[in-house]
Amino acid sequence: MSESTSIVHDENGNAADELKSLLREAEAALSKLGDQAGDEVVNLRDRLRSALADSKSTLAQAAEYARKQLARTDEFVRTNPYSSIGVATGAGLCIGYLLARQCGDRS
Repeated sequence: MSESTSIVHDENGNAADELKSLLREAEAALSKLGDQAGDEVVNLRDRLRSALADSKSTLAQAAEYARKQLARTDEFVRTNPYSSIGVATGAGLCIGYLLARQCGDRS
């Protein structure tokens, strides 16, 4: 795996780890409520647990999709290096032109 691919994996992993940590904290907070509350809080707690379960599933699906797309991109770049360089150069020139134009308009 190339250095840039591993950097993307690390950044995605960090974001996923932070979200997982947040989900664990929310679950812990829900568990602390226990049976202290009435029916409304119990209903809210059940809805939140359901939402947490859904978000975990969505996170797992998004992470898997990102891994697949990253692998496809990596494969494309390795099989078509000159095309990739051309596309990156063209995108950089367009962005540079737009930024230079925007900075020139401010004067």
